[in-house]
Amino acid sequence: MGDEFGSKLRGQEKAVPTGGLSRLWRSGRSAFDLASTVLRRGDPEVEVLEQLTSRLGELKGVGMKMGQILSFIDPSLPPRTRQVLSVLQRNAPASEWGAVQEVVRNAFGARADTLLATMERKPFSVASIGQVHRARLGHDEVVVKVRHPGIDKALGADFSAALGGLGLANTVLFGLAGGAKELLEECRSTFLSECDFGREARHQQNFREWLSHSGVVVPEVVEAWSSEAVLTTRYEPGEHLEAFLARTPTQAQRDTVGTRLFEVMVGGFHELGLLYADPHPGNFAFRGEDSVVVYDFGCVRRYEARHTRAFSAMATALREGQRSDLLRAARDFGFGLQDAEREAVFERFARSFFAPMLVRGTNAIPPDGAVEASQMMRDKRALAKLGLPPHLLFLLRLRFGLYAVLSSLGARADWGALETACASRAPAKLAAW
Repeated sequence: MGDEFGSKLRGQEKAVPTGGLSRLWRSGRSAFDLASTVLRRGDPEVEVLEQLTSRLGELKGVGMKMGQILSFIDPSLPPRTRQVLSVLQRNAPASEWGAVQEVVRNAFGARADTLLATMERKPFSVASIGQVHRARLGHDEVVVKVRHPGIDKALGADFSAALGGLGLANTVLFGLAGGAKELLEECRSTFLSECDFGREARHQQNFREWLSHSGVVVPEVVEAWSSEAVLTTRYEPGEHLEAFLARTPTQAQRDTVGTRLFEVMVGGFHELGLLYADPHPGNFAFRGEDSVVVYDFGCVRRYEARHTRAFSAMATALREGQRSDLLRAARDFGFGLQDAEREAVFERFARSFFAPMLVRGTNAIPPDGAVEASQMMRDKRALAKLGLPPHLLFLLRLRFGLYAVLSSLGARADWGALETACASRAPAKLAAW
């Protein structure tokens, strides 16, 4: 069902809706329907789910991102709902071919014909910010990611509506209303930065250099054919998560690829100060026995050394049972802990957030270790009393998403020891990427 429906979506060509009132109405309706789907106990009919998924895919931007996140992060969703929403990890209606050609021509002028001559019209992947086409440059196979025309304007409209209280705030933040303005600004600035493919290329090159001897493949950027709106990289194929699991990998293989994904996403934060904040399964693949290919470095958030150190100190203090050190590190990170009630709320949340890190010895993350969205909502409502640091938002997204992926893989490791090792390799001063 998923492959056929995904191919059908990619076969359509539709411009991203950017008109103010039209997008506002469609976004509000989709946000309401998505929330209703999450809260509904039963599994909706396939046709209903496909209609919702199609609308989210047409919108791109925030709506599509939320569908992607919910498709893998919440194990309480009925299987059919998760299966249909998971189509959004790689599929949506494509931008119109004429508009795609115009983006490429604006980027490269007269020489654009060299690239366009070999670009396949139908993309093999459509994401919330851009779509990816296969092409050739001489003897080399490449992939060309082209920004959806108008996506920056569409994202701006999404967040203007949310900031104005017009329906998107709770959807963007999993139900958190308190403190939404600061958190939405964090979302807005990070998501809008994804529209700059020049920035994405720099992050991709940084991760590629850092991971060069790790068993993780990061596609090489073809700088001569990359710009703010077009990103060309070497073609690096691999199996998606469901295909990898279908060939029944050994436990050792599951453990190795799980460890490698953990080190990319957690190690990058500690060692580079760069958080790979988009861990949905459409952004990585598996090759051979135990290699991992990582794509899409658009949603990468930079952190200051003081925040990475404080975060590491929180994890260590929890693992060692040092309450005073935990609270000190939490305040250094930016939590407001003015009284005993707030301290107790924070401790409950921290134990949930870091739960897999607190189990000593080799262990697998159980399905409920990937914290249900409903529990996240309850935790974050309570945390609103603390003055939730905006820079925590994408760490939430990464951690809970990563836990869900590792649970699906059935990977086993001493996750706390792995994080401690990553933190121990952190330089005294993070590089100014």
